[in-house]
Amino acid sequence: MKYLRLMLRYAPVAQHPMHQFMTESDAIDRELLVAWNLTAEKDVTYALFYVVGERDQYENALEAVETNEGYDLTPVHEGAFYAYLRERDTDRFRRFRAAFEQPSLMVIPPLDYRSNGMLVFDAVGEPTALEAVLDNLPEGITAEVREVGEYDARPGTFAATLTERQREALAVARDVGYYEVPREGSVAEVAEALGCAPSTASNHLQKAERQLIERMFG
Repeated sequence: MKYLRLMLRYAPVAQHPMHQFMTESDAIDRELLVAWNLTAEKDVTYALFYVVGERDQYENALEAVETNEGYDLTPVHEGAFYAYLRERDTDRFRRFRAAFEQPSLMVIPPLDYRSNGMLVFDAVGEPTALEAVLDNLPEGITAEVREVGEYDARPGTFAATLTERQREALAVARDVGYYEVPREGSVAEVAEALGCAPSTASNHLQKAERQLIERMFG
């Protein structure tokens, strides 16, 4: 099963008002779309976001969105909250959704909304379906393929892009205390447990760490 990690860039005219607010204000650090329902009500979408930022300012901006049909904001802890939103669909959103209506295609949450009109997420499916997405995005949205390959994400992990050997190296490094503060284990100990040269163990760790950082921030 193939996957793409996509970074979509929205022109200002194509951005949702809340995405514009995120770009123009420093009140919101991160907004993750974690679940949605497109079928509960005709022409209305229900969505659940995890938001890191100022709840009051987010709510003020949300109140001004013309397509807003209702919401509920639930605090998680100071500086983070869930936003359960009900919103009327727009023509632009329908065209965006249509690009992903491929039989074999699945979009994997969360969808990571970022400032400057960017959205990052994974999609899995048959190669033809993945290609169709890129060909059918509405005007004002461009796509950059950040990664492509065989999908292998285990529930509850960021391991979508790690090889089995890289996952093994990280597990061993954790077990020997390589990631303790202060550090208790060494690359040599990781190499010994893996049965490889220290340079090879170091290479596995560096590549795995880079993938995890890209997954979080990339």
